[in-house]
Amino acid sequence: MSDRHHPHASATRSARSAGVILIASERDGMARDESVTVKGSPVRSLQKFIEAQLTPEQRESVLSALPADYAKRLRGPLLATETIPVSVLNDMTEAAAKAKGEPLEAFARRAGRDAAGDAVKGIYRFFALVVTPTSLLSKAAQMWSGLYNRGEMRVDNQTDRSATIKLVDFPSEPAGCARVTGWLERMGELTGAKNVRVVQTQCYAKGAPHCQWTIDWQ
Repeated sequence: MSDRHHPHASATRSARSAGVILIASERDGMARDESVTVKGSPVRSLQKFIEAQLTPEQRESVLSALPADYAKRLRGPLLATETIPVSVLNDMTEAAAKAKGEPLEAFARRAGRDAAGDAVKGIYRFFALVVTPTSLLSKAAQMWSGLYNRGEMRVDNQTDRSATIKLVDFPSEPAGCARVTGWLERMGELTGAKNVRVVQTQCYAKGAPHCQWTIDWQ
């Protein structure tokens, strides 16, 4: 079929020739920037979560839904220093939720909670020494920039019981937003806070200029 029937095809080729790798996304009609990457640790956490939640047949269906080169890489664990496009991580999350038969938001949020637990036991185990949500949130930007090559996490309106978290300059997708929601929720709980509540109030994927969450606790 010609490019006039598939406008993303010519746009993608033009972007590649300009040195920018894009993936066409038919879900939102926008091109997805493959240069936005995440390091191996969150990927390995998601792999571990999927392995615990899905049958071997379901896990195979997840890999089959990914581009062949990434499916091959993700059949084994990534090194912590390796990177993959965030869009692939989101596709992996979506495919796993579908295979599980669970709504994407609920599945991804549980995956994010699991990743938080892995983080404080692994590369960010020194954050386990943080004793309050307030002091943990002050480290959020450092943690984000250590894992992702794009985006800035900011903490605003911080009190001793609440805060607003903004993620700017990052092309978020629903799967990624739900993982972040679960991650923030579990991180807050790991400090010993009670009744941690995280609500996403703005989403880049839904047309907002950036993603934003409110978090409060007791």
